[in-house]
Amino acid sequence: MQREQKSNSYIVGAVLIMGYLYYRATFQQDFYALPNIIANLLQSQPLSGLFATFTFRYGEQVVSMGALGYFGFLGFFGSKIWMFLSYFILAYLWYGGLSGKIRDKVTPIVVALLLSISYAAADEFHQSLVSPAFAMKEDVILASAGAILAIIAGWFFLTVRKGRK
Repeated sequence: MQREQKSNSYIVGAVLIMGYLYYRATFQQDFYALPNIIANLLQSQPLSGLFATFTFRYGEQVVSMGALGYFGFLGFFGSKIWMFLSYFILAYLWYGGLSGKIRDKVTPIVVALLLSISYAAADEFHQSLVSPAFAMKEDVILASAGAILAIIAGWFFLTVRKGRK
């Protein structure tokens, strides 16, 4: 019975994360602006010399300190790390919830991956319909990488480690 409750908690957590991701994509946000508190803490702009050496394209956008400024550059990476972690947590919760309900070892992996990656694609499609936000295939790839890594971590922590005890 306790395993069933734990499994249900994982699934409820996954649905809450999906709701958060939908809510976040719905409203206009300045993705590359850091809160004033962080900006005040980093007034000296540490590592700006190192960051100035990086220039790359993400989709059709040039990402560099020259193009975005110091705080825009950090904000870009912060938003991408946050997205990666959000889909990592989403996939981990789906895997944890489904592995408690389905005895087969492969089915929870496949279903959790399909749910997480398809939600990432649906979220980007949703962003294309919402005027202030923009959709990028690179974001789906980044979210998918987070989901795949979460499934590997979930398999290790929920299956392999449990077998060692």
